[in-house]
Amino acid sequence: MQKDQTGDAGKRATAATGRGYGVRARARIALAVVALTGLGTAGLSLSPSGARAADQQASHSGKPGLLAPSAALFATPSALLTPSAPPAPWAPHAPAAPGTLVSGGADQSDPFLTVASGRYLLLTSGGTGSQPVNVPVATSTDFVHWTDPVDALPVLPAWAQPGFTWAPDLHRFGSRFALYFTAMLKSHAPQTECIGSAFAGSPTGPFTAQPRPIICQIDQGGSIDPRVFVNSDGTPWMLWKSDQNIGGSPTPTKMWSQRLSPGGAALLGRPSFLMAPDEPWQGTIVEAPDMVEVRGTYWVIYSANWYNQPAYGVGAARCAAPAGPCRDQTPNPLLASNSQGEGPGEASAFHDDTGVWMLYSPWRSLAPKPDFPPRPVYITRLDFTPQGPYLAPGPLPSAADLLGRPFWLPAS
Repeated sequence: MQKDQTGDAGKRATAATGRGYGVRARARIALAVVALTGLGTAGLSLSPSGARAADQQASHSGKPGLLAPSAALFATPSALLTPSAPPAPWAPHAPAAPGTLVSGGADQSDPFLTVASGRYLLLTSGGTGSQPVNVPVATSTDFVHWTDPVDALPVLPAWAQPGFTWAPDLHRFGSRFALYFTAMLKSHAPQTECIGSAFAGSPTGPFTAQPRPIICQIDQGGSIDPRVFVNSDGTPWMLWKSDQNIGGSPTPTKMWSQRLSPGGAALLGRPSFLMAPDEPWQGTIVEAPDMVEVRGTYWVIYSANWYNQPAYGVGAARCAAPAGPCRDQTPNPLLASNSQGEGPGEASAFHDDTGVWMLYSPWRSLAPKPDFPPRPVYITRLDFTPQGPYLAPGPLPSAADLLGRPFWLPAS
């Protein structure tokens, strides 16, 4: 996904460098159409999945070395519609305010939510400033009151450039926890990001990073946006994006998956290609993949286009298996710009026995000011039809949901 803090070859650049960042000398562009698919659901059978997050850089702004896309990629304006019952499949629908603000977190982009030790854990991308934090994690017992974030990864591995850590993912393998994160390679030209791994006995750390990246596709511009998915048969998979848009390149990006070892420390076999951009609204970028399994059908939730533009949005594609291939079922995004913010994206899925939610961060335009906007975390409910997910009304996670056990792998 495109991050607000640095990194993603192309996602985060500041006004002058900007990977998705860049000074916006233009008027705000109105809302893009959101496509939802219809009629309620019941009896979801879900396998474990994760969530996500990312933002940081000069005052919560961008990945260096990336150029902002042209105005031709901006979303098409559309009128606001009041949220209502899901429309017929593929009918355009634009909720005025689909999400509920989540108050936890420090630098709140690339949000990832999970449950451990009887608490909700919200991880986001790292923050810069007088007290830099590599991987902020805040906790809550009621999803309303959150602790101040602590740094789950206070010491970076030697290969990682300080100040550019984002898009964390947390998963427990038996008795220990694995943290996956994106970081910029130190002293490497062009600026390139890779995925690291770290382990701890506690979900809040401190985590100890492995000495080498677990994924680093140098020949494809780098690798970002890790996300763990566990199939219904208990097999763990890693999903991620290769960063072909490094330096603002128009080369289409790709999303991948690969089996993880039982302990989460290594990848098994070869990577499988999931999908690349193939719809006009996606531009040349798909990123931030997160997978869910619903009644035996696999869906990948992803973000597309440049993260700091109104055209940025969240899509959903149907996959034949965790190894793909994945294909969009509609030419429209699942979630697009709305009155709560332009460019919603960097989504992750969270679910338990009571339902499925999607967390995401909109990119709020402060045009014509520089790209230093807030990146709040929002959460909305997801329901599914055979045609795919749609944004649905429903309660937020609550203290009662902590009684259910999260999906963890048995000890290896």
